[in-house]
Amino acid sequence: MDKPDFHFPALLKKCKRGGPAVTHPKDAGLVMAYTGIGKDSVVVELGSGSGFMTIQMANIVKHVTTYEKRKEFQELAIQNVKKAGLTNVEFKLRDVFEGIDETDVDLIFCDVAEPEKIINGMHDAIRIGGFISAHCLNIEQAKALHLAAEKVFKEVFTLDCLVKDYDVRDFGTRPKHFGLMHTAYMVFARK
Repeated sequence: MDKPDFHFPALLKKCKRGGPAVTHPKDAGLVMAYTGIGKDSVVVELGSGSGFMTIQMANIVKHVTTYEKRKEFQELAIQNVKKAGLTNVEFKLRDVFEGIDETDVDLIFCDVAEPEKIINGMHDAIRIGGFISAHCLNIEQAKALHLAAEKVFKEVFTLDCLVKDYDVRDFGTRPKHFGLMHTAYMVFARK
């Protein structure tokens, strides 16, 4: 049986996947669409992982600062950002639970365990009208962050995105039997 095609754009196809989970384009698209980040945006990423989300954001924004506590993940992310040819990314090797240096940012994208424990730090770093968005692998993590965010942010919502790929034929077009469906819960909050 064929593996599903995740339809990664050329920018990501040349990148190496490693131990950390990647943020797929369908979820990155939600972040971009619901937060409105663009060419003048300044973004902080908590948890660089493989750098896939770093690349997707850096491709459209002014600057990304990305934090990673694991050296091997940071090295993978640096390699992938270089392969993508992007120069607007700053890497910090540090646990975000020790603090975030930046302030007045447009978006904090969070992909770490227990993000609800740093909700106040994220709130302090975001400009008025800015967003946080988090990639949560299970509903318990999304629920904890959602409830914590409701205490300090004015608009909070949680989404997921299901994508079906189709077999298109002269007769009998239908969804493929296998594909990429649920990958993560995406929590959003606006200051």
